[in-house]
Amino acid sequence: MITGKCLCGSVTWAAGGPFTPLSHCHCSMCRKAHGAPFATFTSCAAEDFEWTSDQSTVRQYWSSADFVRAFCGTCGSAVPQARGDGRIRLPVGCTAQPSGLGGGRHIFSGSRASWHSMGGPTQQYDAYPPGMEGRPPVAQNDPAPGDPPEDVLRGSCLCGTVRFEVLEPFSVVHNCHCSRCRRARSAAHATNGFVSFDALRFTAGADNVTTYMLPGTGFGQAFCDTCGSGLPRKNAQRGIANVPLAALDDDPQHRPDDHIFVGSMADWYSISDDIVQFEEGPG
Repeated sequence: MITGKCLCGSVTWAAGGPFTPLSHCHCSMCRKAHGAPFATFTSCAAEDFEWTSDQSTVRQYWSSADFVRAFCGTCGSAVPQARGDGRIRLPVGCTAQPSGLGGGRHIFSGSRASWHSMGGPTQQYDAYPPGMEGRPPVAQNDPAPGDPPEDVLRGSCLCGTVRFEVLEPFSVVHNCHCSRCRRARSAAHATNGFVSFDALRFTAGADNVTTYMLPGTGFGQAFCDTCGSGLPRKNAQRGIANVPLAALDDDPQHRPDDHIFVGSMADWYSISDDIVQFEEGPG
């Protein structure tokens, strides 16, 4: 049995096995939707799944004709969703520790973000893994058209309602494995770049951006209230803005500088690159 909840805790669930092998999906739509370098899913039979809260805050967005994505409308975390085959798709980043869901495989690694070095399991498939080839093709998110203006990075949410620009290079990029980032992104970790407050501007859909602040902390998450995609957030108190690299449409030309809060790393994921690691915040 595993349990899970969204970042704000208003949506909770419990599920029993057997579970399908973990799938770390690198398709561009999963990256946009989660605001992370990849999304990780397992599934269980519908009869082995139970909502342990009401679902009043759950919203759905059809990212393609064959794929619906569910998220909490309060905090933006991805939440479980019924599939068409009688199973429930579970976002593993929201599960309680330890989950006991080791192993897995990378899928759609052919769509991997240019700035991400794949870790964890060694099995990699450019598209679906063996046994899943008959499924409908996965649509890919359309990048921003044309070349970006000089010294500007463009980004957007999955549905395209929200668009933004980053006007200066990132000062630092962190892969953050803290439990808050994992629940917020419903993923193994977040990858965020940091710029000054005025270096981020929204060019469309600013009214569609919802910001949730975790009570009693300085931790927050911004997301599109239509599709749930993770988006940049401005922090006036600190004079900075943090940008999920997965929300970018252009290559930032800046790879992650470190892994932080690895002491809180998910038990079902492992790091295989040689980037410096910190048990908690950066040294």
